Amino acid sequence: MESGGWPSLGQFLLLGTSSVVTAVLYSVYRQKAQVAQELKGAKRIHLGEDLKNILSEAPGKCVPYAVIEGAVRSVKETLNSQFVENCKGVIQRLTLQEHKMVWNRTTHLWNDYSKIIH
Repeated sequence: MESGGWPSLGQFLLLGTSSVVTAVLYSVYRQKAQVAQELKGAKRIHLGEDLKNILSEAPGKCVPYAVIEGAVRSVKETLNSQFVENCKGVIQRLTLQEHKMVWNRTTHLWNDYSKIIH
């Protein structure tokens, strides 16, 4: 401190910068914590007619986070696990989706962005 106990301009700038960085990091933390809570509360749906009814009633015919349980049959051949012996599985649909954070110059915030590649 200089000039009679008052903080300098540099100290004010450092305090302001630190506050902004803290606010941004806290905002990102809250967004990620909200997504984690939504994943924990994922709806459990059994494969069958119940699934069709739930999807037809959902807005946009889509359930944001869900665990779908049930028995499936393979169309061609099953996949063997590399790590667990006698464990087999199938792939119903494979979607390649890109997730990224985009800086918005207008609001000066980071926004989540996702795009289906294949």
